[in-house]
Amino acid sequence: MADAGEALGTDNPGTDAPKPSDGAPLKVGADDPIDSGQAYAEQIKAAAAGFGADVVGIAPAERWDDFVPEGYRPYDLLPGAKSVIVVGTRGPTAGAWRSPNPRVMEVLGLDFANDRAIAALTGWVETETGHLAIQAPGLPVAGHQPPFSYMLAAVLAGLGTRSFAANIVLNPRYGLLYYSACITTLVLPADPMLEQDVCPAPMCVQTYKHIGRTPCMAACPADGGGCLDGTIGADGRIEEVYYDRERCVSRAMNFGPVTFQKVLVDLATEEDPEVRRAKAQSDFFSRSCSGVAFYKESVAQCFECMRVCPVGRQERKLK
Repeated sequence: MADAGEALGTDNPGTDAPKPSDGAPLKVGADDPIDSGQAYAEQIKAAAAGFGADVVGIAPAERWDDFVPEGYRPYDLLPGAKSVIVVGTRGPTAGAWRSPNPRVMEVLGLDFANDRAIAALTGWVETETGHLAIQAPGLPVAGHQPPFSYMLAAVLAGLGTRSFAANIVLNPRYGLLYYSACITTLVLPADPMLEQDVCPAPMCVQTYKHIGRTPCMAACPADGGGCLDGTIGADGRIEEVYYDRERCVSRAMNFGPVTFQKVLVDLATEEDPEVRRAKAQSDFFSRSCSGVAFYKESVAQCFECMRVCPVGRQERKLK
């Protein structure tokens, strides 16, 4: 299994790569006269770490061909795309996980560091390599379906694998991470996808043998009003996964654009002026409004499956 820490490239910051001359046009495609892909990859990973990324992986654009239909591939978003750079950042700090109020993590803005890192890195790629780059869009540009999946990108870039816990992509070192991606026309050497599944962890396999559930399933059992279920095969690997997405969303995503739309309709159709005023001044409506602006309530409102997950638990402890 590839070590997540190796993906950073921080132990080998690379050598100075050639930079485009001032005023030179951006290059589109792979026709770089200097074979500097490896040097660029090392510098990109070092730069990403400097921008706040905990892990960085690179995948060739053609890896998407086997997983998504046309219209959702990197070169559908950036013509001539050759590589996708994926960064992952940690969310809750060790202290946040230990707060006696579990709802504190709802308002800490934990899912912003990855976007800051990829925004800085995308500009760096264009400035330092002379190749086109674009932040991969993680939100819908029309309708309700985003044109790009950050979770799939993380898997294809070798940063993690899917899990029992709401299909969250777990990194072998850090567990839960927030991901963002940059698509570029620069040809870069690809990182291998993980050969060994991160989930289930050995402890989870043993727990499953004893009680028929992994820790995350026990924390949120589908047959007990929760969202998770599944089976582990004799080989210790995921055999079947059940995830009630609708039930999870109703509990974990209470503040954001969709909720605001529902609350707005409720206010508009409320006939009693006193009740309408009370609803408009409620803390729930206030949080719904801030969630629309992608303020701190944009992070999920439930972390219980991750709270009991052993993957990355060592990184929640201060050294």
